[in-house]
Amino acid sequence: MDRPTPSALRAFSTRFAARLLLCSALVASPVAAQTDRDRLSERAFEGAQWVLATQAARAVAQVGARAAVGNGPLAEKIRTRQGIEDALDRQRRMLAKAIAASGDTAAISASTVRLTNRLDQLDSEIRAEFPRYAEFASPRPLGYGALQDLLDQDEALVLFLSDRTATYVWAISKTGTAWHRAPLSSRQLGQLVRRVRRDLDPTGPSRAAVPLSAPSGPRIAPFDADAAYQLYTDLLAPVMDTLAGASHVYVVKDGALASLPLSVLLTSPAPNEMDAKDLRAADWLLNAFALTTLPAVSSLSSIRNTPPRAPRPPRFAGFGNPRFAAVSAPPLQAASRAINSFFDAGGTNLDAIRALAPLPGTARELRKIAGLFPANAVTLSLGAKATEAAVKSTDLSGTSIISFATHGLITGDISGLAEPALAFTPPDTASDIDDGLLTASEASTLDLDADWVILSACNTAAGDGTPGAEGLSGLARAFLFAGARSILVSHWPVRDDVAATLTADTLRRLNENSALRRSQALQQAIQDVTQNGADPTLAHPSAWAPFVLVGDGGALY
Repeated sequence: MDRPTPSALRAFSTRFAARLLLCSALVASPVAAQTDRDRLSERAFEGAQWVLATQAARAVAQVGARAAVGNGPLAEKIRTRQGIEDALDRQRRMLAKAIAASGDTAAISASTVRLTNRLDQLDSEIRAEFPRYAEFASPRPLGYGALQDLLDQDEALVLFLSDRTATYVWAISKTGTAWHRAPLSSRQLGQLVRRVRRDLDPTGPSRAAVPLSAPSGPRIAPFDADAAYQLYTDLLAPVMDTLAGASHVYVVKDGALASLPLSVLLTSPAPNEMDAKDLRAADWLLNAFALTTLPAVSSLSSIRNTPPRAPRPPRFAGFGNPRFAAVSAPPLQAASRAINSFFDAGGTNLDAIRALAPLPGTARELRKIAGLFPANAVTLSLGAKATEAAVKSTDLSGTSIISFATHGLITGDISGLAEPALAFTPPDTASDIDDGLLTASEASTLDLDADWVILSACNTAAGDGTPGAEGLSGLARAFLFAGARSILVSHWPVRDDVAATLTADTLRRLNENSALRRSQALQQAIQDVTQNGADPTLAHPSAWAPFVLVGDGGALY
């Protein structure tokens, strides 16, 4: 076996030291002086950030680095470096699998060495031309004071870290800090999250790697209010005094909690069987805070330190309503079946993609958004024109808002799919340019400078739940990597009617009020959906809660 690289050893020692540092703070005596406890909690906060360092956080940081140097050869060099780092991560995973399977590692090892050498060379060149590169690209964990300097008066941040024995929570506002040890192991936390998510399958037409199903009629699904309230009680209630002055909260999550939007937590008890009136009146966390997910605490520093973009007219590009062959949807119970035939021995199975159900609602959704922009500032690729080749060939570098409204195919649900993908109108013959699927690795190579990318598809928010896996999905990370400053992603299949309403209404609010934060616009749009009396099913969180904002939660323009 090859010896570990110095960078790998540094990464391991850093994470190991962080764990020790975290433990040293958490075992501090309850009777210790408050100043000592504050100092230890801050050290643990910094250690937790090392533990939770993610690829998505690096992607956000790299966007800032590219923006800091503007356009030109140096920016292209930084982008090339990102691509090599991403390829190197994939090579290392392949190498680990080959070693575990006692396979031939010579070719993979040689390729890994070549990529590592090229990465080191690029690092030297970039730092020579841009001495502050490391400050932008690899921000260090933030202490309480540094984070508070970044927060506005009405903002706060909450960090969660779970392990085999407990879940640790830190809350930091502009003027205060709090932390506590919640009595929930990672296993117990996962059980509670699964209980809440159990009732969050969509009750109406949905968009996922499954056919659409027509609703059987207005029906209010049950909701595990007990679990939603327990999560709030154990995790957030002890730090609410610190959050009391905030209206906008940044959230950094790990483990099972990464698969649940915190907006569905209940801040007061409620019955598990609620009608539409009860659901509308429930004390959802949605009503307390506008929420934004961050890949890491340091992402806030990356966002706030990214040089402001020169003013530009807003432009919109939308890709959706791909042409699939299916003409009717099977019964509702078929909607949970995994698709396991997208790949065969010859590559992509185009017939399986063609068999996906059509998504006419996505055309209405994208046209509704397009109506918010001047006609000459809109690019729409719908129906037969909504192809993978169209996405790759369209110049998106000057487009401020981009929306992909189609089926989302998620790793783990599909046999043979090594990474998540978005499905588009399949070609007659598959090629490297167009096989009907825009995978996460392909999405990461897009040249974007977007204020917002909307992934109006299936589970484009959370990772696959694998222990130690990233909290954000590969698709979400890919679009951050490609240059999106923020993304709107979903935790489960989105109802067509709700997707059209939420995305268009959120953007409409931002157009009407340039000072409004993205997170606030989304919060207000969701609240309007919950109060819609025409359809009682809209009061259930399965309808209104799937979308979450990741990245920059501030004003759009």
